[in-house]
Amino acid sequence: MGNYHEYSPRLKGIFQSVADKEQLLYTRLKSAVIAGEITVNTAYLPANDRIFSIMFYHKELSETLIRAVVGEDITITDPLAEHRNDILKAIESSIRVDVYLKDETARVYTLDMQRHYLKTRNRNRNIYYGSKELAGQEVQDCRYEKLKQVSITFIFENNTTPQVPPVSKIQFTDVNTKEVYSDLMTLYEVNLNRISDKEGLPENLVIVKAFLSITTHKDLCAFVNNYDTAFSQRLVKEYMGAILDDEILLKIEGSERFMLKLSEQVLLEEREEGRMEGRMEGRMEGRMEGRMEGARAIAKNMLKRNRPISEIVEDTGLTCDEILTIGTE
Repeated sequence: MGNYHEYSPRLKGIFQSVADKEQLLYTRLKSAVIAGEITVNTAYLPANDRIFSIMFYHKELSETLIRAVVGEDITITDPLAEHRNDILKAIESSIRVDVYLKDETARVYTLDMQRHYLKTRNRNRNIYYGSKELAGQEVQDCRYEKLKQVSITFIFENNTTPQVPPVSKIQFTDVNTKEVYSDLMTLYEVNLNRISDKEGLPENLVIVKAFLSITTHKDLCAFVNNYDTAFSQRLVKEYMGAILDDEILLKIEGSERFMLKLSEQVLLEEREEGRMEGRMEGRMEGRMEGRMEGARAIAKNMLKRNRPISEIVEDTGLTCDEILTIGTE
């Protein structure tokens, strides 16, 4: 947790003393940040995927971010109201993405914080989950024209292809005519490393890039000094609120959804990083064994809930024989 425990009581005191007074709350938080009385939580930085999920399930933040990316005046259906203000249920309802949202026309938007991925893996993953979202929609009387457009927005903390633009919009097109073949699925690839105020981009994209780049107290001080908009203030307040809620953070880390995301993303990252850094083979095998135990625990839980074997195979990466063996334990 770094030095966070030193600041936590002070932060809690500020929230308790100015409850329901939004502007006063931010003023107090900003003053405490500048004075060094509170700082970032080094275990849960703004770009941490759990923090990202908690923050951007708030309607105002996700709506502002999506508008900045897609350039449309969209209106998001409040995800917390849909789940009776239970943020854990909202998070667990997503398909291995950090934030799953719908607008008033039933278009789907997902926000996902990715890092350290190869270009091919990034893009194939985007298409895979975008296709799953489409396939999950009900089609009545073969009326495929009534399917709602699925817009998948991915946010990358680090990008392995620096030559690409800050925001890329991807659709299916005819190779010869360059005409859009279908706008049913639109992918937005947002590369935070390429965003700057010199690019003529929307201010809110510059703000979110600066916020998600915070790793030190110096960065946090610079952020509150450089930006003073409704969006930047809300980012700071929601971040401070998120790092105070130890209970929800621990629940997210222990949830089936997060374990699946972890097994899919972190395992490959750690394996690749281990190769590059020349780590000992035995150490990597230990990590692999730990991930396998996590997959087995997920499979056991899914079997108890009578989930289909095919679904368990897809979600855990285990073989049918391994899953059947777990069922007899």
